[in-house]
Amino acid sequence: MRMLIGSILFILLNVITTEARKDKCEGKRDIVFLLDMSGSVGKRNFQIMLDTVASIADNFYIGPYNTQVGVDVFSSSVKTAIKLKDYNNRYYLERAIKRIKYEGGMTNTYLGLNHVRYNSFSYRYGHRYHAPRIAIVLTDGKSQHKSKTLNAARNLKNAGVKIFSVGIGSGIDWSEVHGIASTGRKRAVFRGWSAKVQNFKELSKTSFKHQITEVACSVGSSKLNPKKDFYIYRLLYDETQFCF
Repeated sequence: MRMLIGSILFILLNVITTEARKDKCEGKRDIVFLLDMSGSVGKRNFQIMLDTVASIADNFYIGPYNTQVGVDVFSSSVKTAIKLKDYNNRYYLERAIKRIKYEGGMTNTYLGLNHVRYNSFSYRYGHRYHAPRIAIVLTDGKSQHKSKTLNAARNLKNAGVKIFSVGIGSGIDWSEVHGIASTGRKRAVFRGWSAKVQNFKELSKTSFKHQITEVACSVGSSKLNPKKDFYIYRLLYDETQFCF
């Protein structure tokens, strides 16, 4: 009887795990989120932003043969909160994202974009040579230096990085938000790589997170190598059970 129950539980767990994996994006890509934590954002809204980023990360297979995620934060200055190489486990990645501290300050977006270009996508931070690079920028206001911001975005795009730019609230400069973003194909959601939402609460909507995922997932299509990656995923499964 125990063997029968054990077999049934094993089958059910495998079905649940398989179903949970169906909607996740696979393929190799390096994604860096660049988050505005200036004074106008506020601690509560910044936490909503972090929860949204963690939820988006949950839509991807995380690991050295799949998607890697980094997070940078900017205000008066900029810093890396999570490097691309820091987490190969989705559970610990999401937990680390939600624990990033809010500081406040000015909106020096150009510093963030330059930091992403020179540091976040560097090999020492964990970028993989053949992995497509995607930067996702979330901001709620006009930058302190628009011309510097647009120039920094242009240099980042010229370096081969795809940028998705999201403007939040009524205080944004839409021409700046759109100017930061890459030019997407007509069939891409949002008619390109830029979007605006009315407030921070809209970031929590499933439809919004799905659209961001869809755009990012469209970049990079390499598949897993089962023979090489089986041990890695077996190890992660043993350590975290259902945290894939």
